[in-house]
Amino acid sequence: MRPYITFTLSLLLPVAVWAQTPEKPKEKDTTIVLNTVSVSGKKPLLKRKADRLEFNIENTPLQNLSGWDILKNTPNVVVKNEELTIRGSSQILVTINDKKTLMSQEQLKAFLENTDGKNISSIEVITNPPAKYEAQGGAVLNIKMKQNKLLGYKGTLSSRYHQSIYAKGRLGLAQSFNTDKLQVSGNYDFVSGNYVRKNFDVVIFDNNNTRWESDMVRKSESHQQHLYNFSSQYSLDSLTTFQFGFDGNFNPNLVGRYNVPTNIYNTLTNQLESNYVTLNQRDQRYGNFNAYLVLDKKFGSHNLTLSNNYSNNTHKEDQDVATTLRFINQPEEYRRFANNNKQHIKLFATQLDYRLAKNSFIIESGLKYSHVNNRNDLRFLSENGGLLVFDPTRSNLFNYDENIYAAYISSEYKWKKWEMKLGLRSETTQINTDSDNPLTQNANTRTNIFPTFYLMHQLNENQQLGLSYGKRINRPNYSFLNPSKSYYNLYAYFQGDANLKSTMFHNISLTYTLKDWNFETYYSYIKNPSMEISIQNPETFETKYHYTNISKGEIVGVNMSKSFSITNLWKLNLFVLGEYNEDFFMGVDNQLYKNNVFFYNANISTQITLDKEKTWDLSASYTYNSRSVQGSFSISPSQRTNIVLNKKMFNKRFETGLILNDIFKTDKNTISTRYANQNQYFKDYRDTQYFMINLKFHFGNQKVKDAKAANKTEEQKRL
Repeated sequence: MRPYITFTLSLLLPVAVWAQTPEKPKEKDTTIVLNTVSVSGKKPLLKRKADRLEFNIENTPLQNLSGWDILKNTPNVVVKNEELTIRGSSQILVTINDKKTLMSQEQLKAFLENTDGKNISSIEVITNPPAKYEAQGGAVLNIKMKQNKLLGYKGTLSSRYHQSIYAKGRLGLAQSFNTDKLQVSGNYDFVSGNYVRKNFDVVIFDNNNTRWESDMVRKSESHQQHLYNFSSQYSLDSLTTFQFGFDGNFNPNLVGRYNVPTNIYNTLTNQLESNYVTLNQRDQRYGNFNAYLVLDKKFGSHNLTLSNNYSNNTHKEDQDVATTLRFINQPEEYRRFANNNKQHIKLFATQLDYRLAKNSFIIESGLKYSHVNNRNDLRFLSENGGLLVFDPTRSNLFNYDENIYAAYISSEYKWKKWEMKLGLRSETTQINTDSDNPLTQNANTRTNIFPTFYLMHQLNENQQLGLSYGKRINRPNYSFLNPSKSYYNLYAYFQGDANLKSTMFHNISLTYTLKDWNFETYYSYIKNPSMEISIQNPETFETKYHYTNISKGEIVGVNMSKSFSITNLWKLNLFVLGEYNEDFFMGVDNQLYKNNVFFYNANISTQITLDKEKTWDLSASYTYNSRSVQGSFSISPSQRTNIVLNKKMFNKRFETGLILNDIFKTDKNTISTRYANQNQYFKDYRDTQYFMINLKFHFGNQKVKDAKAANKTEEQKRL
C-alpha cells in the first residue's frame, strides 16, 4: 500500500587527487555548451558530456537553495511525493564527488535539506554510469562541491528556523584550514524538531461489504540530532597524497506517539458498524559512522589509488501497541503487544584503481573487495495476564553475510569530432542468509558482467549527437531480505523476502544538442523490479505490506531542457519530460497484470538578481507531475510552487534567506490499487508546506577550499 523507494547519498569528496605535473598531457575538451550565457557570465548552465549531463549552479541564485531543493530543479530529475526518480525509476545512487555513505531514506532527505547550496558547484546526471562506478543503482546523481585554491582559514556559522505544522531548528559550524601540504575541514550540525506525516488509509473488503478507514497523524519528536564530518589531506610531495576522514550522524531518541482511530463501514448502507483505536508508542535510537583511508600515487602519466572504507550502523526500535476493539455484536476488547528490534550492520571495503592518460587516450582499471554483515534481532512480546511476555513464535533472528569481488576496465579515445568510451565490469556476489522464524537459509554465488558504451559526434560548433548503453543492477536493501513479520497494529504488518532477487536494468539513450537546446530519447528494460506491495486477506482482514519482486518493467521516454537568458540578471529554466511506463506484476490470484500510464512532468524555474551589486536574489519554481504507476499502484498527480529570497549584507559576510515551500499545499498524493479482490487507497501528505528562515555568518578567508575526501562503497547505500 505504501510503495517503498530507495536511493542513497554520499557526503565525502574525491577518492583521488590527481597530482598536477608538467608531464600530464593536455586533453581536448569535446563537451558542448548548451547555454552560452550564465547568471555570472563565467560558466554555462548546462553541459552535455559523453556519459552525463552537467547542471552548473555556481554563482547563480540557485545556490541559495538547500541541496534537496537544488536536486528538485535539476533537469532529468523528477520528485514524486518528496522522492527522487530518474526515467521512471527510483533506484538512484546519489553521491557527492562520486562518493557514497550509508543513510536511511529519511536521514538522506534530512541531510540534503541541511546541505548548503553555497558549497555546490554542479549536479551531474549520469543515466548510464561508466564501468568504474559500482554496478549498483539504475542511475547516478553526482553532487560536485566547490574547490577553491587559496590558503588560510575560513568558517561559517549558520542557523535555520523551519516552520511547517510544527517547528524545527538547526545550528551549524563549518571550518576549513589549508597550508601548502595540509588541508583540513570539518563541520557539525545540531538539529531539533518535530516531524509529521499524515495518512488516511482506506481498505475495502468487497466480499465482506466493509470499508476500513484509518486516520493516522504520525508526529515524531527528535530533540537532538547530531551530524558531523571531518576530512583531511596531506601531500607528501607533488606525486603522493594521503587522505583520512570520517563522518556520521547520531539520533539518541526519536519518539513517536500515534493515536490511530479506525472506523468500519458497511459499503451497502454506508453506516458505521464497528471501530477500533490503536495507540502506538515508538522509540528509536540510531546512528552510523563511516571512516576512510586513501593513498594516491602518481608515476608520470600513471596513477594508482588504494582506498579503504569502514562503516558501522546501528538501529534500535522499541514499539508498544495497544488496541481497543468495539466490533459489532461483540463485547469491547483490549489487546496489546510489543516488539524490540535491534539491527547492527558492519561493512569493510578495499579498492585499488589504476589510470593511464596519454594524449587523447585514457585507460582505467581496478579491483575491489567488500564484506557486509547484518544482524537483525526481533523480539516479540505478547500479552499474558496483563503482562507482556516474550513470544518465541513471533520473534526472529536474521543474519545476512555478503562478499563482493569486482574488477573493471574502461578506455576512452577522442579523435577529431568523435569521442568513444567502452567499459566492462565484473562483479561476483556471495550471499548467505539465515532466519530462524520462519526457518529459512539461502546461499548463492553469482557473477554478473556489466558492459557500457558511449559514442559522441560533434556535427558542428553548435550541434552534437550522442548514443549510450549501460547495464546496471540493484541489489535489495539488507532489511528487505528479512522474512519475519513486523507488526504495525493488529491488522497490518511488514514482511520481507529471503529469496528477493536483484533488479537488472538495461538502458539505451540517444541525445541531440542544438545550441542551448538539449533533447534526449531513451528506453529502459527492467527485469525483476523490487518494491513494496500490499496484499489484503479477506479471511483475517489483515493487510500485509510485502517487499518482493514484480515481473518486469519497461520505460520509453523523451525529454527536453533549455535555459533562457532574459537579461544578464534574469534567467529562466525549462524542463519537460514524457514517458510511457509499463509494470508487470503477479497478482494474488496468480494472474499476470500490466499497469501502464503515459507520465509527463514539467519544471519551470527562474532566478533573478534584484540589484547590480548582487546582494538580493529571488528564485521561484513550479513543478507538475501527472498520474504515474509503480507495480500494482496508481499514483495521483501533484504539483508544487516554491519561492526563495536571499539577502547578503556587510560586505557579503552575513546572509539571510526566506524560503516558502509548497505554497498552495498541493504536493500530496493518493496512492491506490484495484484488481482481483484487492481494493484500497491511501492519501499521503508529508508536511511539505512550510516557511524557512536561514541566517549565516562567514568569517576568515572565504576562498579557502575544503579538504577533499575519499570514496565510499556502494554497499553502504542499501542500509
